[in-house]
Amino acid sequence: MNIEQMTEFLEIAWDDGGILAQIRTGRFDENEAEKFLHALKNMRVDDNALLPKRLVSLIWYLPGFLEWQRKRVEEVTGNLATYERFIVETHTTLEDVFGIP
Repeated sequence: MNIEQMTEFLEIAWDDGGILAQIRTGRFDENEAEKFLHALKNMRVDDNALLPKRLVSLIWYLPGFLEWQRKRVEEVTGNLATYERFIVETHTTLEDVFGIP
């Protein structure tokens, strides 16, 4: 997935009806989470690539957002263990794609 595709994918995930918008309301769908992780794992960024500001904004907010939604997901779905695995897998995938400092 190239930079433009990554940006489009994340825009859809954050938009109304997307997986991240659903999580914001406490609704966590394990099947959608697997699709989301699969797409993240297919992102490729060259070591020397300059990333557009919009893509950075869609990515940097993701880890904190997922952490903040724990209680809401637990209240609505009661499926906290699966959601916590999703958080860990998302963090790990972002580390794999973008590296760590």
